Amino acid sequence: MPPRDCDKYENFLLLIGDFGPFQKRLLLWMMPAAFLFAFTYFGQIFMILLPKNHWCRVSELEGLPENEQKNRGIPKKSDGSYENCFMYNMPYNPNKTNDANETRSKVPCNNGWIYDRKEVPYESIATEYDWVCDKEDFGTYSVVVYFVGCIVGCLCFGYITDHSGRLAALFLANSCSMIGGCVSAVCKDFPCFAASRFVAGLAMNYCFVPIYILTLENVGMKYRTLVGNLALTFSFTLGACLLPWLAYAFSNWRHYAMVVALPVALMIITSLLAPESPSWLLSMGKVDRGMEVLRDAAKANGKTISEETWSEMKECFELKFANEQSGKQYTSLDLFKTFRRCVVLTILIVTWMTVAMAYDAHVRVVQILDTDVFITFSLSSLVEIPAGIVPMFLLDRIGRKPMMSAVMLLCAACSLFVGLLKGEWYVSAAAIAARFFVTMGYNVGQQWASEILPTVLRGQGLAVINIMGQMGALISPVVLSTHRFYRPLPMLIITLVSVVGASIILVLPETKGATMPQTLDEAEKRWTLRCKDRKINADS
Repeated sequence: MPPRDCDKYENFLLLIGDFGPFQKRLLLWMMPAAFLFAFTYFGQIFMILLPKNHWCRVSELEGLPENEQKNRGIPKKSDGSYENCFMYNMPYNPNKTNDANETRSKVPCNNGWIYDRKEVPYESIATEYDWVCDKEDFGTYSVVVYFVGCIVGCLCFGYITDHSGRLAALFLANSCSMIGGCVSAVCKDFPCFAASRFVAGLAMNYCFVPIYILTLENVGMKYRTLVGNLALTFSFTLGACLLPWLAYAFSNWRHYAMVVALPVALMIITSLLAPESPSWLLSMGKVDRGMEVLRDAAKANGKTISEETWSEMKECFELKFANEQSGKQYTSLDLFKTFRRCVVLTILIVTWMTVAMAYDAHVRVVQILDTDVFITFSLSSLVEIPAGIVPMFLLDRIGRKPMMSAVMLLCAACSLFVGLLKGEWYVSAAAIAARFFVTMGYNVGQQWASEILPTVLRGQGLAVINIMGQMGALISPVVLSTHRFYRPLPMLIITLVSVVGASIILVLPETKGATMPQTLDEAEKRWTLRCKDRKINADS
């Protein structure tokens, strides 16, 4: 006869321990995942890097100082800068008359280009295959293809996360990251490189998200903010700061691509050794396996639980699955079947699109600033540390909603300054500040969405949100390319987008002090759609 009092087992962490050695081991596994996530996300930036200062190769002038080559062989634009794509049909000859020199005409580059090695001191794929002038958009296209891969990956791995487990998705995603990265290193043309970046892009979110979900599901409520931000704050930042100097040190984009891809094998091994999420196992009716993990966790945490309690707990989980799930296979469409669900998911999607676009734009904006790209990228990546630490102290005090709205408004203000300020270091300082605020928004948004969505659809729900978010990230390289028409335009667009993101989240449900919902019905009861939320009982 099934026991009657099953409510006490709803939050099984109270019995097995909510932040003991078991949870710390999960956190330890999440740290290298976050480190390598930075490699997967940012690695391509330094493969396609192109010096802003490049000009036509004029064979007759080779060996002369740079300024003399330009003065004698390269025409000037209306603003006084030298052309990147045109040269004179014959270089200026001081031994000829002025009339002879004035008959020169402007022609397209026909002998390759010379690149300023002070800007980018190594061969990138863009400089090796001259992705300039009529091919200057190849770099942007390769990033767009990467994010298309990310969208497909979110669809596939989000489904796998909820139906085959967190670890299966982690294994497959990191396999794609390593294979795509290794193939990139041997490519000799754009189609090959684009295809390999598509494969690597499949892993962009799910090389990390499954272990992130698994860990958050199995730590106590009061530790979620700490655990959710710790790996991203330190490991992800370390990986991001290291990347430009790896490219600098190896001095060849192919060697760099291999160095970025191969360490991902560590996460493939981790996916074979880590325990599956007991929350997911129990929600899917895999009660025997879930109980095995819970027993191991309790033992690791030094908790002694009687066999009678284990037996009663198992019967409760079996009864709960029979009553609430009935073997139902949920799909992401279930998140849109009622008006309230549809509104909440739509707001989460649009919010994540704005955050992803603003974040990715501020990551890549270093390529169009006038400061050293390696130093500026490292400095802007360092702000990920305070951007992760601040939420640890404030998020559980002031709540997700006010903090998310505030940081996105501050990101909008700094983005506006990037567009309007003069002076290269003033602009860079504003860009770094904007990345600081949008990174906080990214970290808070990731945790907030995980807390809003129920366990049965957390993986697929985050997949839907991330898919649409990557649509925003996919657009960001195109937004940045508009600086060719009007220099402040990209940051004016990002300012507007950030204000939209800060505004629409005000009706989302606050999750401060609440346990994570297990079922759709439980989640929907909490989705109040009001600016000021009623307090949710932490044990509800």
